[in-house]
Amino acid sequence: MRSFLLSAFAALMLGAASVADGDSLRSGPWALYEAGDWAAAEQLAATGSDASSRTLAAQAVLARLMSGELADESRGDKREAARRAQSHARSALDFDPDYAPAYLRLAAGIGYEARYRSSVSAAMARLPQRGLAHIETALDVDPSDPWAHALLGAWHLEVARKGGEGIFGSDIQTGLAAYRRAVSMEEAEPAIPYHFALALIAADPAAHGDEALAMLDQALAEPAPDAFAQAAQALAASLQAEFEADPAAAQTLAITRLEQ
Repeated sequence: MRSFLLSAFAALMLGAASVADGDSLRSGPWALYEAGDWAAAEQLAATGSDASSRTLAAQAVLARLMSGELADESRGDKREAARRAQSHARSALDFDPDYAPAYLRLAAGIGYEARYRSSVSAAMARLPQRGLAHIETALDVDPSDPWAHALLGAWHLEVARKGGEGIFGSDIQTGLAAYRRAVSMEEAEPAIPYHFALALIAADPAAHGDEALAMLDQALAEPAPDAFAQAAQALAASLQAEFEADPAAAQTLAITRLEQ
């Protein structure tokens, strides 16, 4: 079995709207991020002396991992990228220990690190528990952020799917409720309903097919103002087409996307 720490909350990725707090950030690294130049966005944001900039640096690394930009790199190089995302997030918390978006990027970076480690190594390092703790901290600090609820939902559903319900305290109903709360919130971006659909189809396309299709419709209907949102919509469209043609094949595709 691969790492218990869900790839889903690593791949869920988090939109960057909540980390762009100032005009200077939007006109510099934020503009690069929006355009999909994530390597340059990371380099520039990492020089910032505030929590927002350093969190965007973490987000830019995660975007490269999620998009497949680093697909041809070695597992060691991808693991190092995941650790770099964590380092940026921790530096953001040095500037502001109560900055919820940084906790979420830290959790996602841990998730990617676990993906590129063995399940035994990840468990011994307590990566699942550490990732969940950061999500819960983000929720305590800012319960209005839909990404925090989405990551909580992803954690419970994917840990239950891969390790069995109850492992590390995972609970399917908690996961479903958290995801449903996330997609109902005003600032839910296309990646949130898309990844909820991904989790539903991976779990059981027969039981969850109607809800999954509704989530894909929502993902495609949401505004997509930047490169990351546009990438999420492209993934949603291809998953929807696959599901409508062959639900079993769509389940295989969903699992592949959650684990690759």
